Amino acid sequence: MFIKKLIKQSVGEKMFSVSFVKANNTERTMLCKLPTNEKFFNGGELKGNREHLLEVIDMTVLRKTKDAKKSWRSINLNTLTSLKIRGVQWVK
Repeated sequence: MFIKKLIKQSVGEKMFSVSFVKANNTERTMLCKLPTNEKFFNGGELKGNREHLLEVIDMTVLRKTKDAKKSWRSINLNTLTSLKIRGVQWVK
């Protein structure tokens, strides 16, 4: 299993890619970056146990909309199938 804290330490401020199985059982690959501030969106609060979720910025959406609020995503680490950081890929 992928561990949120280790992923965050490994990624830092760099872009990385992930592949995971979405809730509808389709696979998705995403180029993303970690948000610089966990409360980067106004009026929101991250509640509950989120250790199994990795909050990211979807870079493809950000490039199109230029709005971080619309590009924010949560990836379920339990459904993560691969992670590529700085050219090194880990596969579950």
